[in-house]
Amino acid sequence: MSRLRILDLPRSLVVRRVVALGNRVEIEVGLRKRSVLCPDCQCPTQRVHSFYQRKLADLPWQGRPATLIVSVPRFFCQAAVCPRRTFVMPLDGITVRHGRQTTRLTDLHYYIAHTLGGSAGARMTVRLCCPISPDTLIRRLLSRARNTRKDMPPTRVVGVDDWAWRRGHHYGTIVVDLEKNDVIDLLPDREAATLAQWLQAHPGVEIIARDRAGAYADGCHRGAPSALQVTDRWHLLKNLSEAFVSILGRFTTTVRTLTRQLSASTTLSETSGTVRTQPEEAQTLIRSVSGERRETLFNEALALKAEGHSTQAIATTIGVERKTVRRWFQRGHAPTWKRTVPTRSILVPYTPHLEKRWSEGCRNSRQLWRELLEQGFAGQYGIVRKWVVTRQGGSAKPVPSAHVAPPLERRLARLLLAEGPLSPGQEGLLVPALLEAEPQLAVTLCWLRKMQTLLRKRGDTCTGGDLKALLEEGKTTLLSRLIPALERDAAAIEASLVTPWTTSPVEGQISRLKMIKRTMFGRAGFELLRARVLQPA
Repeated sequence: MSRLRILDLPRSLVVRRVVALGNRVEIEVGLRKRSVLCPDCQCPTQRVHSFYQRKLADLPWQGRPATLIVSVPRFFCQAAVCPRRTFVMPLDGITVRHGRQTTRLTDLHYYIAHTLGGSAGARMTVRLCCPISPDTLIRRLLSRARNTRKDMPPTRVVGVDDWAWRRGHHYGTIVVDLEKNDVIDLLPDREAATLAQWLQAHPGVEIIARDRAGAYADGCHRGAPSALQVTDRWHLLKNLSEAFVSILGRFTTTVRTLTRQLSASTTLSETSGTVRTQPEEAQTLIRSVSGERRETLFNEALALKAEGHSTQAIATTIGVERKTVRRWFQRGHAPTWKRTVPTRSILVPYTPHLEKRWSEGCRNSRQLWRELLEQGFAGQYGIVRKWVVTRQGGSAKPVPSAHVAPPLERRLARLLLAEGPLSPGQEGLLVPALLEAEPQLAVTLCWLRKMQTLLRKRGDTCTGGDLKALLEEGKTTLLSRLIPALERDAAAIEASLVTPWTTSPVEGQISRLKMIKRTMFGRAGFELLRARVLQPA
């Protein structure tokens, strides 16, 4: 095997000598070419004027920094009419003009800077035996980012969204190629003029996925009027839900009144009193219900296992952890969780005296403890105090219905928008009572559910006609103030129903951008952040 193959050098070089000097390696090489063209007149020549040496830092070899000592010839130009008399053979593919490192070492430094940044990248280069300063890494990263993005191929489908440089103060715009899931560019702000200017500089864009921000819609119309705009359905659902929550504040009085009425008409107070006066019986009832539920789940797991399902599939189906299902199968039954019988308390012989004093109206735990000490009680004050606290809880009155907190705003919105059946408790009775007392809220809720079904593509057909009919119907609801904005954006909403494009990949790239920004501790400028977020050249 030749020295060239062992050292993995370019084919245009000839190895003459390899010298190991302590902790570094010097490789003396020459050039294979003996003929070259004059850079001015393009006439070939082989007449050598002289030689000079160039020292180029190269990739490390066997854990040592390597230096290429290249013997470069200088040629005469033999054309009589050419003003240039001598010239140097260019080292194409080896280094750049006036370069002091090989091209492949420069590429390695660029990729390290793109991945790790300046300081962390410099520490990594020391470990790789090709040290370089953090500032030089950053300069090479910025230079490569400026030069390579000028020849970017045209993009057909892009996603646009904003990202926070400093939340609440300064925002930028990220542009993502949705077909390749690559970041195309970062813009320093989220103004319509900036986006329009970028789109005009990239005329190949055909589809633009965006959120419902008015600035982006205006920028898309101005920069790419022929492009199809697609609004993000998740953002639209979020806007509708937030608007619905905002109008629920009008019905706070009605909700409070219905909550008090339902609390008074149910047995909630009796149940609360039973739990307080008979804690042992209540705990027994709760444990029995929990045991029956676990037993039912265990029987379902056995049936699925008999059908040949895996443990992971069984755990996912019944909603239990995989380790729990495996432990059930090993034991052969669901755990009963029977508690051990508590030991006899030293306070038991003195309970009649405590009950007598309690009936007489004494509630001072310190006084009761002193009386028991006179009778020979050897326990501490905390034991008596715990008995008093328990006794007070047992004799306390049930919680009055007026103290039951009514569901308001977001909690009430979750109850109203719940898709499954509501619980049979008080909240389950509150929803139909509220809709019956407020007919306008019932109409709004019905319209909102239709919009959710349409935007989630759960219906049999999702067409523009359905959207137009719903928008017309929405003018009679409490959310009518949203209808003008939705009508202006109707074309983008209709496109979202029939095309697969969303801004979900853009959100993922924003998370990556935030991670990169935080690794630079917030000290990087926009140009450096852009160079690291863009895909490496």
